[in-house]
Amino acid sequence: MNEIYIRKAQTDQGDFYEFLRLNPDTGREETVNPFAAGLFLEEAESPELLSITSKRGADAKGYYRGDKFVVVKGSKFAASTSPKCPKKYVLLREKLMLNGLLVPLHNQLLVMQDIEFDSPMKAMGAAIGGWVRGPHGWKKVWEKE
Repeated sequence: MNEIYIRKAQTDQGDFYEFLRLNPDTGREETVNPFAAGLFLEEAESPELLSITSKRGADAKGYYRGDKFVVVKGSKFAASTSPKCPKKYVLLREKLMLNGLLVPLHNQLLVMQDIEFDSPMKAMGAAIGGWVRGPHGWKKVWEKE
């Protein structure tokens, strides 16, 4: 099996994460696109997906699981927060980063595994890094036919 792993590098522009795979023929590390490698594929049978986007770079998908709201692996959170972002969302984003659930990737924060939130509003505040009035920002994802 060809395992993919992550290496963290520190630059003057902040932390950078590389997705790598060891080439068995050459013995060298090769950079891998995590999306093309299938690390973030949707499950075959998934619930109705909702999505949210923001000007700062959020591009996340999620769904309801009972009374919780789940943001799916492969979603992207905005890398920055707005000046009016409530402290609870700033702290939540920091906690998710410290736990390795969010990693910086191309001026966004990549969701490394499904994250369960108490509400869609909390998920949206964390994703867009700003103040929200309610869960109405989550829109149904329409499949292409």
